[in-house]
Amino acid sequence: MRREVQAVGRHDRPPARHLPSGGGRGAGRDFRGGKGRFMTTEAPRPGLWKARLAMGLRWAGTMGLLGYLASRMDWQALARSFAGMDFRFFAASIAVFSLAQVASAIRWRALARAQGFRDPFGPFVRWYAAGMFCNLALPSSVGGDVVRAWYLSRKGTGPVLARRQAAVASVLLDRATGLGVLIGVAGVAALAAPPGLPARVTAPVWMAVTAAACGLLAWPLISIIGRKVAPRFAPLLGGVDGVLRDPVLLATTTACSVVVQMSSIAQVALVGTGLGIDLPWAFYGCVVPLVSLLTLLPVSLNGMGLREAGYVGLLSPLGVSSAQSVALSLLGFAATSLVALAGLPVLLADGMPRRDEESMGGSDEPGTEAVGDHSGEGGAGQPASAA
Repeated sequence: MRREVQAVGRHDRPPARHLPSGGGRGAGRDFRGGKGRFMTTEAPRPGLWKARLAMGLRWAGTMGLLGYLASRMDWQALARSFAGMDFRFFAASIAVFSLAQVASAIRWRALARAQGFRDPFGPFVRWYAAGMFCNLALPSSVGGDVVRAWYLSRKGTGPVLARRQAAVASVLLDRATGLGVLIGVAGVAALAAPPGLPARVTAPVWMAVTAAACGLLAWPLISIIGRKVAPRFAPLLGGVDGVLRDPVLLATTTACSVVVQMSSIAQVALVGTGLGIDLPWAFYGCVVPLVSLLTLLPVSLNGMGLREAGYVGLLSPLGVSSAQSVALSLLGFAATSLVALAGLPVLLADGMPRRDEESMGGSDEPGTEAVGDHSGEGGAGQPASAA
């Protein structure tokens, strides 16, 4: 009997070869402590301090920008701008921006189908709305992209890692397509604008158009080098190649992006009209894309402060007061926020990714590598459709 007890005691502690190794799913777990006690030693997440530092800098940038604008603001003039707003145009801007979200969902579904997903259109509208709400509620608009990719990756068949890679690729392609057309629309608006558009507005437009054209022409070389230097991004690079080689997909995504960007410009122009700002809509076609590009800079939370400063800086040469420019920015953001609230019921019903899933990395299969954390620096600062 004593021998049996000793034999059992020898198995109280798992053999060393069964202990989870660092970097796996069991990383941070320890069976030390004797008598079969299970202890957990959580290792700090790599790069966590960098993320906290970046967030702190964004908070500082936001407070600095808003403080600077507040110190120079004519608050009585701002109040008069709000009081003189014709809210019929505000309601129209909400309707137009809602149309942009439907077109965005159509574009994303087309790109997702090219990645192998066959979900109907309805879920894409729901998931896009959820992403929009996360863009509003989370410190970075990229958080909405993570949520969209997470919803999509739960569908389909095949290895988990492959689904996650394809879902992330579809979302990033959706962003890239919108960004490219955004720059193109700004260039067309600059050509169509009446005389009098100052160089402060036209020069950044043509710089962005030139950079986008050079990137498009050099894409074959970029794709080849990218696959060798960063193999983990091969699904994304392959997705771009697939879009460029598929005329139907390219035409569909481009047409949807034109509708999205024109709707976003019209939304701001309607708010401006309601405020009594007398500008040709072609001017908005240059200013709105530039402000959207400006909010890509990772120096504030969701573009707060940058957006207002952008409108003030770009519209002041056109004779628009600072108070009107800030009112335009705030009311435009309010309209997009009201549309984004439609995503809250989706999140309540379908949930959100857990913290360990936010990077869209990892896999249920051993031996696989993470897709990578796509919630890094940058973000449109505006709803995802703006880029």
